[in-house]
Amino acid sequence: MVNNTLRKKLFRDMSRAAMQFLSIIALCALGTFAFSALDGTARMTRTTLNTYYEENNLADYWISLPTADRAALDKVAAVSGVTRVRARTTVDMDTTLSDDITVSVTAYDGAMDINIPLLREGELLDENDKRGCLVEERFAVAQNLSLGSRIGVKLSGQEYDFVVRGIVVSPEYIVVSNGLVANPDAYGYLLVNACAIPTLPLTQIVANINDEANSEAVQAAIEEAVPDALVVDRRSHASTARANNEAQMFENMTLIFPVLAYAVAALIVMTTLSRMIDNQRMQMGTLKALGFSSRQIRNHYLSYALVPSAIGAVLGTIIGHFTLPTLLWDTLLSQDEMPYKLTPPISKPAWVMTALCVMMSLGILLYSYQKSAKECTAALLRPKPPKDGKRILFERIPFLWSRFSFNTKMVVRNLMRNKLRTFMSLVGLLCCTMLIITSFGLQDSVTAMSINYYTRTLNYDVRASLKGTVGTAESYERRLDAENIECIMEKSVSLRADAGTRTVSLTVLEDDQTMQHLGKNETFVKIQPGTAAVTYKLTKTLKLSIGDTIRLYLPGDDEPLSLVIGQIVQNNVSQGVYLDQTTWESFRKSDFIPTALQLKNPSAGCLTLLADMDEVDKIEYPAEQVNDMKRMLDTLSSVFSLLTGIALALAFVVCYNMGLMNFVERTREYATLKVLGYHQKEIRRLILRENNIITLIGVLMGILPGIMLIDAILHSCEPESGYYPGAPALSSIILACVITFCFSQLIQRLLVRKVRKIDMVEALKSVE
Repeated sequence: MVNNTLRKKLFRDMSRAAMQFLSIIALCALGTFAFSALDGTARMTRTTLNTYYEENNLADYWISLPTADRAALDKVAAVSGVTRVRARTTVDMDTTLSDDITVSVTAYDGAMDINIPLLREGELLDENDKRGCLVEERFAVAQNLSLGSRIGVKLSGQEYDFVVRGIVVSPEYIVVSNGLVANPDAYGYLLVNACAIPTLPLTQIVANINDEANSEAVQAAIEEAVPDALVVDRRSHASTARANNEAQMFENMTLIFPVLAYAVAALIVMTTLSRMIDNQRMQMGTLKALGFSSRQIRNHYLSYALVPSAIGAVLGTIIGHFTLPTLLWDTLLSQDEMPYKLTPPISKPAWVMTALCVMMSLGILLYSYQKSAKECTAALLRPKPPKDGKRILFERIPFLWSRFSFNTKMVVRNLMRNKLRTFMSLVGLLCCTMLIITSFGLQDSVTAMSINYYTRTLNYDVRASLKGTVGTAESYERRLDAENIECIMEKSVSLRADAGTRTVSLTVLEDDQTMQHLGKNETFVKIQPGTAAVTYKLTKTLKLSIGDTIRLYLPGDDEPLSLVIGQIVQNNVSQGVYLDQTTWESFRKSDFIPTALQLKNPSAGCLTLLADMDEVDKIEYPAEQVNDMKRMLDTLSSVFSLLTGIALALAFVVCYNMGLMNFVERTREYATLKVLGYHQKEIRRLILRENNIITLIGVLMGILPGIMLIDAILHSCEPESGYYPGAPALSSIILACVITFCFSQLIQRLLVRKVRKIDMVEALKSVE
């Protein structure tokens, strides 16, 4: 009988305060939804990658050297920790399909037992098959290739014709691209046996290590055993590094924005539950007077927190785990070549966050209940006496206070005397503004980074990549008609320092170059002669500073270049080392052989001549690469769109909840004003004026934390090869502030309509 009575009271209270209970459900759901969605995406990506890599035996190292002969294989195989090695070579070749279609041909010397291709159709190659090939799945679809189709490749003027034996995907080609984004219409890969192209020298060894081996120690041992080799691990291999960065991005994101959103939700839930218990004082006293035990009353009020928080937290966790990861995965698949998707169960951290949400709500309510439960029954049956009035700060400044109107004095007194209510409203509005600025600013920063890099860091209009036999820089400057022409030489090198080893790009620039702006904010800085210029992110990764010495190992050369770091330069997209031409030539390793031309304002005839040159491999236009860069960062954009949705939803719920609670608390005051003769419109104006002051201050206070949070999230998302500075647009900051202000205005205008419905007798009556 007792339980039924309390149960009926619970349902009746929930019905009467439905919006407050619904807001608790929504806040708890949003907090756990954000965490569960990103955590589920991170685990889905990581589980799929790890399973794919393990089942298909992804290589741990790619070792490039002049000749991958038996002696080199034996040296690598003898390194402690290495379990398997295989010689092969990888070369980009033109095809007979079209002059514009290129393929990466990987030729294995023996079984394909490392980086085992996953068969989609057909059969894998026999080791002695000289005519067959395996074709990448997307490339096959784009080129209308099927089992039995023929495809030819060109090498040094000779054509090699192959028959498609199988259509595959490979664990080392999660991203298949010779540029920024995948383009199966123009680029793919073939897997063949080395015996099929006997003139192609073997120049690469792929190796596996055992699970117990220390990766860095093994790499150091390989570099010592084969000093002229360039060793690339999974962390530096272009495709696997990018796939790992995506998984790492979601893992890092799970620890920042969702936790912050959860904290904001927890703060507002705490305020809501505390006020709900304060408003139940007289009913609590009535229950005591009727003979209900303290345990029964306590358990009854704990249900106020348990029911809505459990419903919201569990719903948010389940919906977040089973919806958003799948949607984000589809975005990943637009660029990545993942053969399948594995959905792990909801993780322990997600359930822990769910349990914490419920426990937090119960703890908050229990604390608030205990404060009221200490009072005697007679005290609880009386309305809570107001705090003693005190002069506020402005009243102590007569010159200022005397100039305030009566209504202004009333608004200021209310704000200053109800410090906790004012503070919580400010915090709620601050957090809303901060989260919305962050979500908008993240997208702005990604867009700005793409535009700034290709239009300001790279201060040229056309880049022509060179291959094979090329001319001197002076010859190109004489032959080509452009406003300015500069040559650069790029090489992959092994940078070794005390803090570790990284495979990076070495870029040699002409002494008087002006087209690469590597200073802060894309300003031009001259490369200092005789020293190395190292990118900022690389110095942070390897804990380097100006004056430190680095060693650069060139492929096929066991004598390193020892250089002192003379300056730190900025490159947000790629990390590496820059030298000027004079410094490079002083080491007498080789001549300055251009690998690319940079042209400013070339003529039409110049572009035609470039296209006809045999040594020109590819022509790129930075203005067009901006869009490719944005497509490559689509994954980030998708996550930021998710964060924007969560931030907007959280902002609306927070504003509504705080506005509703403030109105309920002040019903007695509004009724008093009506008795004193205030008209409905006058009371509404007072409410809106007070709300505008709090909103304006809260919105302004949220701007700086929002900008700071953008940097924190971007730096957690960036890979080793990139540096993502925050760059929110002024328009986004203004829009975020306007949205928060409009949310607050809309909700207050909905709530002020309730002034007309206030029952003055009910609001003003007292037990005494």
